[in-house]
Amino acid sequence: MSIIALTRDARYYRFVVVGLLVCAGCIAYLDRTAMAIANLEIGHDFGLSYSTLGLLLSSTTWFYMSAQLPAGVLSDRLPARWLLLASLLSWGASQILCGTANGVGGVLLGRCALGLGEAPLFLAGTRVIKQWFDETECAAPIGVFSASASFGQTIAPAILSSIMVRWGWHAMFLWIGVASAVMGVVWGMFYRDPGTQGVRSPSPRPTAAPAPPPAARGMTFYLRHLLANRTAWAMAVGFMGVMYLLWLYSAWLPTYLRTVQHFSAEDAGYLATIPQLSGFLGGLCGGFIVDALARRGLPPLLCSRQPLAWALSVASVATMAAGLTHMAWLTLSIMSIALFAVGVAMTCGWTLGAVIVGEDAVATMEAFQNVGGSFGAAMAPIVTGVAVQATGAYLSALVIAGAIGVGCVLVYILGVRRTIDLDGIA
Repeated sequence: MSIIALTRDARYYRFVVVGLLVCAGCIAYLDRTAMAIANLEIGHDFGLSYSTLGLLLSSTTWFYMSAQLPAGVLSDRLPARWLLLASLLSWGASQILCGTANGVGGVLLGRCALGLGEAPLFLAGTRVIKQWFDETECAAPIGVFSASASFGQTIAPAILSSIMVRWGWHAMFLWIGVASAVMGVVWGMFYRDPGTQGVRSPSPRPTAAPAPPPAARGMTFYLRHLLANRTAWAMAVGFMGVMYLLWLYSAWLPTYLRTVQHFSAEDAGYLATIPQLSGFLGGLCGGFIVDALARRGLPPLLCSRQPLAWALSVASVATMAAGLTHMAWLTLSIMSIALFAVGVAMTCGWTLGAVIVGEDAVATMEAFQNVGGSFGAAMAPIVTGVAVQATGAYLSALVIAGAIGVGCVLVYILGVRRTIDLDGIA
């Protein structure tokens, strides 16, 4: 970390920074969840099948995934103030494009642009937190920031369903597009880097051969070395399971409640908040679990990896179990357990990426990990749509998701055993 002493004002300000990032994260997942809320209406308007809806639901994630590595490199190089301002304004414009679309092509274009616009958010945001907080206290704020995704998904069904029922899905997209742009302006007005807030940098540690500064290493230095590192690949593959499970529920839960449990669009929106709220609480708990383990003297890598593996195991088993009952209250209860565990696992995944490399490579490492996560997130809506269309039921889709999760637990346990030392590379 680049900060060891903070003025009193700066100590308060860093929590304002976390608050701004949390607001941006919530809005980002309002934007992403909008398609899941409106997919039956859009499918009806444009005559789309379940398989085609799955492709449309995953379109954002494919472009989000493709932009992760460039966004990670940029997040490690460019000022977060301007990078996130551009990000928020661009994804706000993409949602407005969806709201003005008169055909499926316009919606598809807007959703693809959304993926590109949102790509830097959690990468640059995690690096910002790593700059403002010491290594022993950064897990909790990273957990809160990570949980903003789940909180956005928690409030999205109720808010967006209400807007859609009253004014239509076009108005829903327009509303969240404007909210995103406003958030961008707020971020640009209020965020400043640590050096402008009275922060004193630590004295450099004496070393025999100090590592060259990031600028001297070239834009792709860290990326090239991560691509050749087995631990980095294990983290990317493991995170795929976390995000697959998250987006199984994010993309299809409202539709499941409407088509299987026969709730109205508005009722399904409210009921979908129950598991999503559980996921938000899990995300918060994940950060505090990691910090608690750190205070007990556990190495930083194990502080994140151990709860991650346990949580992902619980989420996988609960997801498979959810397909074995048709009682709405029991299904929602099991899915709530699953999403709580997914929230814990997601936060632990982000904190693991933040401690496994040095500060200068955090965003690039998180981007590399998130490519795997985004692949899982992109595949979940497609595989689920195909499975439901082929079998007429959700059981096979839930079993597939659980099996993927269990496989990724093994990847974490066997493949992530040591930190990645990039600072010692000349």
